[in-house]
Amino acid sequence: MSRIFKTAIAVISLTMFVNFLFTAAMGVYRSFHAFYVLYNGGPEAKPGIEILESLDLFLVGLVFLILSFGFMKLFYPEFSWFHKINLPWLKVEDFIQLKQLTWNAMLLTLLIIFGAQVIRSNRQLDWTLLIIPVSVALFSISAKFLKH
Repeated sequence: MSRIFKTAIAVISLTMFVNFLFTAAMGVYRSFHAFYVLYNGGPEAKPGIEILESLDLFLVGLVFLILSFGFMKLFYPEFSWFHKINLPWLKVEDFIQLKQLTWNAMLLTLLIIFGAQVIRSNRQLDWTLLIIPVSVALFSISAKFLKH
């Protein structure tokens, strides 16, 4: 049973790492597309929205990377390769630390999504735009209660 469990964790971690690579590649594509739009259309073509969306893709990719490395560090501590990755912000020793790190990355991602939607709305704000700030507020309150 342990072998099946460890294999499932390895497949999940590998899938999340592939998701990271895909979203990072899409973020790079969106960034280059934004520069192309800026070069051909000038500032009137609004390349800032493309840049915000590429930043959003990079942050979603970061969430996938955090989860992938976090799961591998938690369930495969015997691999020496993960000990070589010495990032101070990726110190994961239990699920609570992994959850807090993922929580903060998701909060930042939601804020970027909200900013892009406000810019894209062209001053025609609708009440449905309040869903994201309310969810950010709820996430923040939950994170505050987690720390105490």
